[in-house]
Amino acid sequence: MIQIMPESKYRAKVDSVAPQSARMSFEQFESCFLGVSLENKNFTPEKLKALAEWISRRFKYCVVLVGDSIHRITLETTKSVKPEISLIEGLKMGSSFIEENENIFHDFPGKTQFTFETCSQIQESEDYKQFYQYLRDFFESDPNFRSSVESFGRKYHSRKTTNLDDILLKERIRRSCEYFLEEFAIFACLQKRGLSVMVYPGTFSTLTEIVNGEYPYLFKEIKELIVVSLHFKTR
Repeated sequence: MIQIMPESKYRAKVDSVAPQSARMSFEQFESCFLGVSLENKNFTPEKLKALAEWISRRFKYCVVLVGDSIHRITLETTKSVKPEISLIEGLKMGSSFIEENENIFHDFPGKTQFTFETCSQIQESEDYKQFYQYLRDFFESDPNFRSSVESFGRKYHSRKTTNLDDILLKERIRRSCEYFLEEFAIFACLQKRGLSVMVYPGTFSTLTEIVNGEYPYLFKEIKELIVVSLHFKTR
C-alpha cells in the first residue's frame, strides 16, 4: 500500500534560470541534481518536501547532493571549529542529514528516482581534481573571475557577521573562495555525468556569470550547466 505524503506548507517556485535561454527548455531534461547546504534554513524538512514535490513534477531522476566535506570551511569560518576536526564534523553532519531526511525523498514512487551523493565522494575522483586545479589556476590568473568569487564571499560573510576586523574578514573571504571553487568543480563533475540541470533554493552570482558566458576560457562542463534558482511561498 502506497502511503500518500501530506503536502508541504510551502510551495517551491522558480526564481530565475541561468542562462535565461534555458528558461523554457530545462524541463526537457530527464535528470537534475539538487544542491543541499548543511545548516541552512532553506533545507528544513518542510522545505525539502516542497523541493522534492517540485522536482517530482519535472524530472525522472535526481541526485541529492549533500555538501558534507565542503561544509568544513563553513564550520571553520563561522563557528571557529579547528581545521583538524572540521572535516570530521562535516562528514558526520552530512550522514545525519541523509539519515534524517531520506524518507522525504522516498515518498514519490513512480514519479522521480531520488538518490543521495555527497561532495566527499565526488572529491575523490580524478575528474574533480582536474577541474579544481583548473579553477584554482584560473582564479589566480583572471582578475575579473577572482574579483567575482571574492565579492561572492564578501557578501556571504556580511550577512553572517558584522564588525569583523580587516584581517579576519580577509581570511574568511579567502576560505570562502576555496569553498566556492571546490563547489564549482563538484558541479562540473555532475554535469559531465549528464546531470546538466542544477536546482537550488538560492542564487550563485559567480556561477550565473559563468553559465551566461562571461568566462569563455573555462571548461565546458561548468559553462554548460543550467542553474535553476527556486524560492518558497507559503500555500
